[in-house]
Amino acid sequence: MPELPDLTIFAESLQKLVLNKDISEVLCHKKQNLNVAPELFESSLKHHKFRTITRVGKELLFNLDNGAQFMVHLMLAGGFRLCRKESKVSFPLLTFSFDDGESLVIFDPKFLARIALDPDLKSWAIDALDVTSDYLEGAFKKKPRMAVKTFLLDQKMIAGIGNAYSDEILWDARISPKSEVGKIPQEAIIHLKASIKSVLSAATDHLRENHSGIMSGEVRDFLPVHNPKAKNSSTGHPIIIEQIASKKTYYTEEQILYK
Repeated sequence: MPELPDLTIFAESLQKLVLNKDISEVLCHKKQNLNVAPELFESSLKHHKFRTITRVGKELLFNLDNGAQFMVHLMLAGGFRLCRKESKVSFPLLTFSFDDGESLVIFDPKFLARIALDPDLKSWAIDALDVTSDYLEGAFKKKPRMAVKTFLLDQKMIAGIGNAYSDEILWDARISPKSEVGKIPQEAIIHLKASIKSVLSAATDHLRENHSGIMSGEVRDFLPVHNPKAKNSSTGHPIIIEQIASKKTYYTEEQILYK
């Protein structure tokens, strides 16, 4: 599933390609992926333009010149493709056709992606890049028995982190994914806050430099721990793979278990 770094690059890629183009046609292929009737969605966007495309948590927010908004959650396998109008794209959910003959297609082989017109933006949790040590300390006190891996994955606690980057953040902070948040000492909380920002920012920079223009998929081959091709961390410790919080989790014995 795309996470904060991936989606940041998706948004940047889309902004370069489709902003301020006249939308001549909107075609909904799968009504079950929308939160409103296809006719309402289509009429709200047709003959308008995308003004901004930004990441919000693990979703993308599209703003139009008429004030309309819609949110896209790509789920496990969704993505975007820009192509000529006559091109065939497999597993389409939505197609936006532009006056210049190009089309933007939202696709998903699993048909799980969600598209919401006029989303409620007030209910979002704090973004991962805005997390502070005080926020973590306060949140940990509310659910002290929760495993830290579960906490990082909970989009009601922090928005933007998924399975891969929760592993990378915890390895960077040297905290075991099995640790109970209420047992993590203040010094380790400070390290965790720093790791959240540094890991996500470094990954975003890497993708921007090496994979600029991507609009689908996940690039994970550069990650030091959550990487099926790696046997040892960059510090030489064997990578352990285990099911934690119902997720395939990668970690090492370097990480301290607080329990």
